[in-house]
Amino acid sequence: MALSITRGLLLLAALCCLAPTSLAGVLQGHAVQETDDTSHQEAACHKIAPNLANFAFSIYHKLAHQSNTSNIFFSPVSIASAFAMLSLGAKGNTHTEILEGLGFNLTELAEAEIHKGFQHLLHTLNQPNHQLQLTTGNGLFINESAKLVDTFLEDVKNLYHSKAFSINFRDAEEAKKKINDYVEKGSHGKIVDLVKDLDQDTVFALVNYISFKVLPIYICPNCPFLKRTI
Repeated sequence: MALSITRGLLLLAALCCLAPTSLAGVLQGHAVQETDDTSHQEAACHKIAPNLANFAFSIYHKLAHQSNTSNIFFSPVSIASAFAMLSLGAKGNTHTEILEGLGFNLTELAEAEIHKGFQHLLHTLNQPNHQLQLTTGNGLFINESAKLVDTFLEDVKNLYHSKAFSINFRDAEEAKKKINDYVEKGSHGKIVDLVKDLDQDTVFALVNYISFKVLPIYICPNCPFLKRTI
């Protein structure tokens, strides 16, 4: 599979009318709750960081061993987040094997902490930055014969900033168009026609995309804070 900066990796949040005095109290309490939630997510993100680092080195070792070229380009976070999101809809041994395959020990780290960690990480990565423009996301496309549980759809959206769709894979062209349109919109037009071919017998497609651009940094050569050596 050819990989590049602008190619995706295929694998794949009521206002009430209140009196002003009570509104202030509600907003203050809401702000405190948001701060607590953010702190919890950030702490969870730090907890999963060692596991993601180990996963990155492990997969790099395998890819480097199989590669016939000197350069390898891949996104460990994209791969890990896609499969962690997939685990939300899995049960039994499959559920356990997905998370353990990503390097998580469920006796040491609660599953809720894992998902909270990914939630904070993906939210942070997709924030606007004056030096880096990065967009990443996932999409789950499941054959329309399967019923998607509401809680699963909510978790995919809230925790992984992604969506899950029911789709008719028997109409391969229309299914391919829906997947490609989703990726093109999510990547702000940077990734187009990700899926070239799609088998009519497909029952499930997990799509992950990532695009980024490093912006140039301009430094004034006469800046007094720069020490120039001749």
